[in-house]
Amino acid sequence: MDCTSARRAMLETDRSELTGGSGSELSRHLEVCATCRAAAAGILAAERGLAEWLAAARPRAEAADAVARAAAASRRRAWVRRTGTAGSLLAAAAIVLLLLPRTRPPLTTPVAAAIPEAGSFSVTAARSRDVIVMHTSNPKIVVVWYLPSRRTS
Repeated sequence: MDCTSARRAMLETDRSELTGGSGSELSRHLEVCATCRAAAAGILAAERGLAEWLAAARPRAEAADAVARAAAASRRRAWVRRTGTAGSLLAAAAIVLLLLPRTRPPLTTPVAAAIPEAGSFSVTAARSRDVIVMHTSNPKIVVVWYLPSRRTS
Protein backbone atom coordinates (compact mmCIF):
# COMPACT_ATOMS: atom_id res chain seq x y z
CA MET A 1 0.00 0.00 0.00
CA ASP A 2 1.35 3.45 -0.90
CA CYS A 3 0.89 6.66 1.13
CA THR A 4 -1.86 8.12 -1.11
CA SER A 5 -4.12 5.08 -0.82
CA ALA A 6 -3.29 4.79 2.91
CA ARG A 7 -4.39 8.38 3.60
CA ARG A 8 -7.58 7.83 1.61
CA ALA A 9 -8.25 4.64 3.60
CA MET A 10 -7.56 6.45 6.93
CA LEU A 11 -10.59 8.67 6.34
CA GLU A 12 -12.92 5.68 5.93
CA THR A 13 -11.53 3.10 8.31
CA ASP A 14 -12.30 2.16 11.89
CA ARG A 15 -10.35 3.83 14.71
CA SER A 16 -8.84 0.53 15.78
CA GLU A 17 -6.97 0.26 12.49
CA LEU A 18 -5.47 3.73 12.96
CA THR A 19 -3.87 2.68 16.25
CA GLY A 20 -2.11 -0.21 14.51
CA GLY A 21 -1.83 -3.89 15.40
CA SER A 22 -5.01 -5.03 13.65
CA GLY A 23 -3.12 -6.91 10.92
CA SER A 24 -4.81 -5.11 8.03
CA GLU A 25 -2.88 -3.71 5.09
CA LEU A 26 -3.39 -0.15 6.41
CA SER A 27 -2.19 -1.14 9.88
CA ARG A 28 0.98 -2.72 8.42
CA HIS A 29 1.62 0.43 6.35
CA LEU A 30 1.26 2.64 9.47
CA GLU A 31 3.87 0.51 11.27
CA VAL A 32 6.51 1.25 8.61
CA CYS A 33 5.59 4.82 7.45
CA ALA A 34 6.20 7.58 10.00
CA THR A 35 4.44 10.25 7.85
CA CYS A 36 1.20 8.27 7.62
CA ARG A 37 1.47 7.29 11.30
CA ALA A 38 1.64 11.03 12.19
CA ALA A 39 -1.42 11.69 9.99
CA ALA A 40 -3.30 8.85 11.73
CA ALA A 41 -2.32 10.28 15.14
CA GLY A 42 -3.69 13.68 14.03
CA ILE A 43 -7.01 12.10 13.03
CA LEU A 44 -7.24 10.29 16.37
CA ALA A 45 -6.44 13.49 18.28
CA ALA A 46 -9.11 15.40 16.34
CA GLU A 47 -11.67 12.67 17.10
CA ARG A 48 -10.78 12.76 20.83
CA GLY A 49 -11.16 16.56 20.85
CA LEU A 50 -14.53 16.30 19.13
CA ALA A 51 -15.70 13.64 21.60
CA GLU A 52 -14.67 15.83 24.56
CA TRP A 53 -16.40 18.85 23.09
CA LEU A 54 -19.60 16.87 22.47
CA ALA A 55 -19.51 15.47 26.01
CA ALA A 56 -19.18 18.99 27.44
CA ALA A 57 -21.82 20.48 25.13
CA ARG A 58 -25.03 19.96 27.01
CA PRO A 59 -28.30 21.82 26.67
CA ARG A 60 -28.49 24.81 29.01
CA ALA A 61 -31.97 23.76 30.09
CA GLU A 62 -34.12 20.70 30.11
CA ALA A 63 -36.40 20.12 27.14
CA ALA A 64 -39.55 20.97 29.14
CA ASP A 65 -38.04 24.30 30.21
CA ALA A 66 -37.04 25.13 26.66
CA VAL A 67 -40.55 24.32 25.39
CA ALA A 68 -42.10 26.46 28.15
CA ARG A 69 -39.83 29.42 27.29
CA ALA A 70 -40.62 29.07 23.59
CA ALA A 71 -44.36 28.97 24.33
CA ALA A 72 -44.11 32.09 26.52
CA ALA A 73 -42.19 33.92 23.80
CA SER A 74 -44.83 32.90 21.27
CA ARG A 75 -47.60 34.25 23.53
CA ARG A 76 -45.72 37.55 23.94
CA ARG A 77 -45.34 37.90 20.17
CA ALA A 78 -49.05 37.14 19.66
CA TRP A 79 -49.98 39.75 22.30
CA VAL A 80 -47.79 42.36 20.61
CA ARG A 81 -49.40 41.57 17.26
CA ARG A 82 -52.92 41.84 18.71
CA THR A 83 -52.28 45.09 20.56
CA GLY A 84 -50.46 46.55 17.59
CA THR A 85 -53.40 45.72 15.33
CA ALA A 86 -55.91 47.12 17.83
CA GLY A 87 -53.85 50.29 18.25
CA SER A 88 -53.64 50.74 14.50
CA LEU A 89 -57.40 50.33 14.18
CA LEU A 90 -58.02 52.85 16.95
CA ALA A 91 -55.65 55.34 15.36
CA ALA A 92 -57.34 54.91 11.99
CA ALA A 93 -60.76 55.43 13.59
CA ALA A 94 -59.54 58.60 15.30
CA ILE A 95 -58.19 59.97 12.02
CA VAL A 96 -61.47 59.20 10.26
CA LEU A 97 -63.42 60.98 13.01
CA LEU A 98 -61.16 64.02 12.71
CA LEU A 99 -61.53 64.14 8.95
CA LEU A 100 -65.32 63.70 8.83
CA PRO A 101 -67.19 66.96 8.31
CA ARG A 102 -69.04 68.06 11.38
CA THR A 103 -72.66 69.05 10.95
CA ARG A 104 -73.99 71.71 13.27
CA PRO A 105 -77.58 72.11 14.26
CA PRO A 106 -79.25 75.09 12.63
CA LEU A 107 -79.39 78.26 14.72
CA THR A 108 -82.84 78.92 16.07
CA THR A 109 -82.18 82.62 16.52
CA PRO A 110 -80.49 85.00 14.14
CA VAL A 111 -76.74 85.38 14.67
CA ALA A 112 -76.96 89.09 15.38
CA ALA A 113 -79.42 88.50 18.22
CA ALA A 114 -77.22 85.78 19.76
CA ILE A 115 -74.17 88.04 20.22
CA PRO A 116 -74.53 90.23 23.28
CA GLU A 117 -73.77 93.88 23.12
CA ALA A 118 -70.25 95.00 23.86
CA GLY A 119 -71.23 96.84 27.01
CA SER A 120 -73.05 93.90 28.61
CA PHE A 121 -69.89 92.02 29.61
CA SER A 122 -66.70 93.40 31.08
CA VAL A 123 -63.45 91.88 32.36
CA THR A 124 -60.76 93.61 34.36
CA ALA A 125 -57.37 91.89 34.38
CA ALA A 126 -54.34 92.35 36.55
CA ARG A 127 -51.52 94.52 35.20
CA SER A 128 -49.35 91.47 34.42
CA ARG A 129 -52.05 89.81 32.29
CA ASP A 130 -53.63 90.24 28.88
CA VAL A 131 -57.19 89.05 28.36
CA ILE A 132 -59.02 87.73 25.33
CA VAL A 133 -62.82 87.66 25.50
CA MET A 134 -64.56 85.43 22.97
CA HIS A 135 -68.32 85.50 22.53
CA THR A 136 -69.87 82.30 21.24
CA SER A 137 -73.10 81.72 19.34
CA ASN A 138 -74.70 80.79 22.67
CA PRO A 139 -75.35 84.02 24.61
CA LYS A 140 -74.88 82.19 27.90
CA ILE A 141 -71.30 81.15 27.03
CA VAL A 142 -68.44 83.63 26.95
CA VAL A 143 -64.82 82.40 26.87
CA VAL A 144 -62.32 84.49 28.85
CA TRP A 145 -58.70 83.65 28.23
CA TYR A 146 -56.05 85.12 30.53
CA LEU A 147 -52.60 85.39 28.96
CA PRO A 148 -49.28 86.49 30.42
CA SER A 149 -48.56 90.01 29.39
CA ARG A 150 -45.91 90.82 26.81
CA ARG A 151 -45.77 94.38 27.97
CA THR A 152 -42.76 95.52 29.92
CA SER A 153 -43.81 97.49 32.98
